[in-house]
Amino acid sequence: YVGTDVIIQAFIYKVASVTPLNAFAALDGDSFIDPNNTGSPKNRPALAQSFTENSSGAVFTVVVNHLKSKGSGCGAGDDDPEQGSCNLTRTLAVQELLDWLATDPTGSNDSDFLVIGDLNAYDKEDPIDVLVDAGYTDLEGFYGGEYAYSYVFSAQLGYLDYALSNASLTSQVTGAATWHTNSDEPDILDY
Repeated sequence: YVGTDVIIQAFIYKVASVTPLNAFAALDGDSFIDPNNTGSPKNRPALAQSFTENSSGAVFTVVVNHLKSKGSGCGAGDDDPEQGSCNLTRTLAVQELLDWLATDPTGSNDSDFLVIGDLNAYDKEDPIDVLVDAGYTDLEGFYGGEYAYSYVFSAQLGYLDYALSNASLTSQVTGAATWHTNSDEPDILDY
């Protein structure tokens, strides 16, 4: 169990397709959890696990994230009038995440990385731009197009959840799709 509250990072995977390689690694230091030194945790720990594809022996690392939401403010200089509350907190966390991944935290000795999870940023906002500028491809946008979405709220749609592959992995990705688990359900069902 990694983290301090009831929302945690975890992996669900097909054991017939992949096998975990080495132990998982967690990015849970203050420079990621509270990158603005507020004294209060903002982001949840990132969890990385390397896997071996059973059929080919190929290795890749997945890191799942849940960055600070836009739902409450982080203060002057952090909250952005166009990109929402805590934009700087999310941006600094993504920069820290990239630095951490460069150290090969799971000891995979492989350069293929997939960043997934709730990044709480839209595809043209600073945290996503940092990843794209570092060579990551937003697979939701690439395969789903400009109108890709993972949620519908008050008749508006968009996505804050991602799968972003780095340059060495992108060429190996053959497709990506969003699982609209509840975004297409009408509010009247009140799940």
